[in-house]
Amino acid sequence: MVYLIVCAAAVIADVFVKQWIVLNVPPGTVRPFIPGLISITHVNNFGAAFSILQNMRWLFVLATCLFIAAAVWAYITKKVTYPLGVWALTGIMAGAVGNCIDRLRFGYVVDMFNFDFINFAVFNVADVFICLGTFVFCVYLLFFYEKKEAIRPRADGDKDEKAER
Repeated sequence: MVYLIVCAAAVIADVFVKQWIVLNVPPGTVRPFIPGLISITHVNNFGAAFSILQNMRWLFVLATCLFIAAAVWAYITKKVTYPLGVWALTGIMAGAVGNCIDRLRFGYVVDMFNFDFINFAVFNVADVFICLGTFVFCVYLLFFYEKKEAIRPRADGDKDEKAER
């Protein structure tokens, strides 16, 4: 239940920040946020990360729906039970839902954060959740999955095949 609450809170925060940007910062406008570090730059992104696959809105909506279905399936079937894995999926799902809401509402994703010290893509709150969640999920898969998930007993009391090795 706590994962659902955190996911909902992250989506609400993302939607709130994006709505504030839409109402207060005209597209293309650049405003300092943390001088020398981050600026607010209102960008309407019709693609995915780094503006790839422009104007493929429904492909992204479909991909998001498939990912959400897979994540919910992983929760329900307990394919991922170790907290690090569940938190990672929660973060990725929150970001995916936040960006999907934009695609459904506007036809594009509202991006706003721009690093001043490097040439990097403009991003939003949802993107942060997706990137951090993906990084944590990779750490989980590399260092925890085999140790924590694959050795847990199945419902019938037998050990998983990998546990017997």
